[in-house]
Amino acid sequence: MKTAGKQRSVIPKSPRQDARLTVTGPPPIPSLYCMASPTHIGGPQKPLIHNAGKLVAMAASTGAALVSIVSFLYSYGVIGKSASHQTIGNLGAAWVGLRPLADTAYSIGDTIHLAATITDKSGALLVGAQPTWVSENPRVAVVLADGSVIAEGPGSTTISVAVANLIARSRIVVRQTVISVDVVGVANDTTPVVAEGERKPLRAIPRDARNHPVIGLTPQWRLDDTSVATIDTLGAVTGTMAGRTIATATVNGVSGRSPLTVVATAAGLTTVAGGSQRALAGGLLPQAVVVRVTSRRARPVEGVLVKFRLTDGQGSLEPSSAITDADGRVRTVWTLGDLPGRQTLFATVERIDSALAIGAEAEPVGANTRLTVLTEHASGAAGHEVTDTIAIRVSDSTGRALADVPVSWVALDGGRSTALDARSDSLGEARARWTLGPKAGTQRLRAQVGSGHGKGAVPPATVRATAQAGAAVGLVVVSGDAQRGAAGEPLAKALVLRVVDSAGNGVADAELELSPSEGTVPDTSIHTDSLGIARIHWTLGHAAGDHSLAVHLDGMNRLLKMTAVARPAAPANLSFDDAAGESRNTHARGKHLVALVTDAYGNPVPDARLSFSTRSGNVTPSRAVSDAKGRVKVSWTLGGKPGDQSLLGSVQGTDVRGSLVVPGAGTPLHTPAKAASAKGSSTKTSKKRS
Repeated sequence: MKTAGKQRSVIPKSPRQDARLTVTGPPPIPSLYCMASPTHIGGPQKPLIHNAGKLVAMAASTGAALVSIVSFLYSYGVIGKSASHQTIGNLGAAWVGLRPLADTAYSIGDTIHLAATITDKSGALLVGAQPTWVSENPRVAVVLADGSVIAEGPGSTTISVAVANLIARSRIVVRQTVISVDVVGVANDTTPVVAEGERKPLRAIPRDARNHPVIGLTPQWRLDDTSVATIDTLGAVTGTMAGRTIATATVNGVSGRSPLTVVATAAGLTTVAGGSQRALAGGLLPQAVVVRVTSRRARPVEGVLVKFRLTDGQGSLEPSSAITDADGRVRTVWTLGDLPGRQTLFATVERIDSALAIGAEAEPVGANTRLTVLTEHASGAAGHEVTDTIAIRVSDSTGRALADVPVSWVALDGGRSTALDARSDSLGEARARWTLGPKAGTQRLRAQVGSGHGKGAVPPATVRATAQAGAAVGLVVVSGDAQRGAAGEPLAKALVLRVVDSAGNGVADAELELSPSEGTVPDTSIHTDSLGIARIHWTLGHAAGDHSLAVHLDGMNRLLKMTAVARPAAPANLSFDDAAGESRNTHARGKHLVALVTDAYGNPVPDARLSFSTRSGNVTPSRAVSDAKGRVKVSWTLGGKPGDQSLLGSVQGTDVRGSLVVPGAGTPLHTPAKAASAKGSSTKTSKKRS
């Protein structure tokens, strides 16, 4: 029986003594020349002794030669019945046998020793024969000249030994037995490493006792911790999360294990701080740029090289590369380039396909920047867009156009602007559309280059345009409506009107037609001034009460009506009359009268302060205030003296007087207010004093 991995000694089972065939030469043949060679004996030769010596020597030599010949014939089986004989070449071989007839090797490199037995026709072993050994399939096993068979690969083969035309065969099988299993990565690394989200195959290498791989076997795979990674039936591992586990491969009941490490590899690159900063061109950004490298599961990755780079002419970085810390962060300090505009920093990591772009704005320096307004004398209707495009040009102090500089627009007078170019173009120009505000007149549009903040900022440029009023569509009363004034007198304040367009702007030189219901105006047709204002001086009519003034504007379907209240003028007349229902008996001692105060136009004057007196008799009240109709009720008791009696009245603060005379005999005389006024007893001599 064979033991794997060890050399095998095979004990022959033939009844005769088997021996590994060893080819040896025949014993030396005595030289016949020795028998013929004379032997010289020193000293003087004597005939008798000399002859006797010759005979003895010849006899000895001849005997030795005969012994040698007999020995040779016996050794090679020509005479005698010995169990083994030597032979010359394969001479005399009649049978060849091979032991064992079949055997199995369990490892590549195992050696099996085959023994060949060669006999003559009488069954005696022939020693010194020269057999030829051949392997039918050398890829399975090879055979050496001494019959040693060495396993080369799995399979089976036939080993043949030939002596002359005699052949013996032995069947050799190489069947590897798995003794151990190696688990390695694709690069034969014994501690495979897989990145998160990465898929890598593992290899299971079963080996025999001599450490040769056993091919054609399918392993079974298993991971100790499937939360770290997963493995399929083909041994492909997919990293799930950073950590460690053990991969086990089992082949024919033999298991091999290998540690497996899942590492968090760079999958993402994000900006932590320092993005979208601003600084003056050529200046240092106020904050360091900080980026973080993360894994597929958004965990920070330590020990990754991050490289920073800039476009030519866009400043400098310190450092230009760095290794991430435990939080996956690296930082660099960025000094901007000298040209204003957008500048970009790129951060790259070897395992991430795309670069992270971080932008910064280089602000133009005010001392080195010039703004030129390209649109002049712009104009348009108020509330509408200016026909011309508004444009400015940005350049440096040498006149070189500055491209890619941010330009913002602000309408200052109620309008709005729309930037056509958020940044200056290759010619340094930026444009905007401007819709004017609703207010007519000069309006402003401000163009700001850069942020406009901080020391060294560029002062803004101001574009001006004239906003013109549109067609007249309405009348607005500015002031003077609903005044109160004395009848027949001009109103204290002028009536102020404004003609407006659809945006409420005053329309110049608009024509208005005036139609007063009472009173007069200087002209019934007037025009507005440059601001759309018209002023009307209205003299009220003589009648007290409500007055109106109609204003007409072409294009308006309705008239504008303004009102005023004409109050009575200053007291001018004072008269007396009998009270309603009063008897006209001339002999009555008491009389009930009504005193009436009117202005020059006959309008009753209310709230006039009156005083009454008589030289005989009694009057009640002696002081009173006229009511809304300009009247005061008075009781007059006549005196007892004979002759004419009179009642006197006056309006305080004025020179207006009135009187009533009753004759002393006969029927009392009643003097109407107008008669009394005509006699001068009640005459307006001056305006009411205030």
